[in-house]
Amino acid sequence: MALQSVLVTDTNIWIDLEDGGVLVEVFRLPYQFLIPDFAIPELIRPRWETLEVLGLRAHGLPAEQVVELIQLRQAHRGLSIIDLAALLLAKLLDATLVTGDRRLNELANANGLVVHGVLWLLDEMVHFKALTPGQAATALRRMLESGARLPAEECSERLTRWS
Repeated sequence: MALQSVLVTDTNIWIDLEDGGVLVEVFRLPYQFLIPDFAIPELIRPRWETLEVLGLRAHGLPAEQVVELIQLRQAHRGLSIIDLAALLLAKLLDATLVTGDRRLNELANANGLVVHGVLWLLDEMVHFKALTPGQAATALRRMLESGARLPAEECSERLTRWS
């Protein structure tokens, strides 16, 4: 059974959340947010230091997972080493993976992981009252205006519901 309170994220999720103006609010959710430790250099926008202060934690992979990571990279060249590390970390911790990458989502599903994206995080922020529905709609519009590639139908549904 997956640890629902632990969410392993890829780096792109943080860009979408920053674009939406909801970085602080996401950390009001009852989850522990983790990234693979060697993803830290990738966190330029938003900066790692900002995310760490807010509550994001880095977690290392044991040596045997690093070997598996290298093997996965050979088989899945379309995914970055950091995305694959997030997948392995979620698998190792039996945690939920949060990603905006379709290919990573598909691979995680094929590996039996629970996977969500930024729209789910917005849903959760509304559910747990970290955002009002109107604030969630504004955040989603900002993400879309900044170029986030999100499913159009799901976005329209949420914008209608939240507006």
